[in-house]
Amino acid sequence: MKEVWISEEGDFSEIENDGFYHFYLYKFEEVDYQEENKQLLLDFLGKLDIFPLYVMVEGHDEEEEMRQIFDSLGYSYSVDYFTDKRMYSTGGKNFTYHPPFFQIEASSMEELQLIMTETYHLATQNQFYGISFKNNVQLTSQGGFSFPKLSRNKDIAALKVGHDGQGFYFYSNMNSLQNIGQAISMLPEGYVVTQINDRVIEK
Repeated sequence: MKEVWISEEGDFSEIENDGFYHFYLYKFEEVDYQEENKQLLLDFLGKLDIFPLYVMVEGHDEEEEMRQIFDSLGYSYSVDYFTDKRMYSTGGKNFTYHPPFFQIEASSMEELQLIMTETYHLATQNQFYGISFKNNVQLTSQGGFSFPKLSRNKDIAALKVGHDGQGFYFYSNMNSLQNIGQAISMLPEGYVVTQINDRVIEK
């Protein structure tokens, strides 16, 4: 069995006052936590089986490289730009830019798997990497940090991958995901919860 930790605690301050239930889900690593947590995310979304999904990725100064990745996939995507500026240095010179924000649509599990195969490395580099269940979830940026801006529309759910690809934070106002019991029931086959918040579950 694959052991996971689920927690309702932690830093959910970005949107915690907007009526969303939230939890953090993490796969205790055995070999490669980034790959194992990517698979946990895929398995969890496969169990939910809600499509289309929208993969949201923040870019830095490598916009052209990211466009090439998304173009090669051949799926529908859009790109917007944050209003704040970031800075990078190259060749001894400093440059400023408006970070791009890509959103690519996955209409099936097969498409989502391919998108994540090509792009999940961006999450492990601590670029914002999230997935929404509706395409009206936007990113906002303050002080050099990006986070999802969620509305109170009915049946919205979104997630963001944790630091260095360690687990993911899930936000929901769906009736089917409003407490930790419902969240645990959505775990795919083969996973077992061995820690809830700070409480270790005896095996």
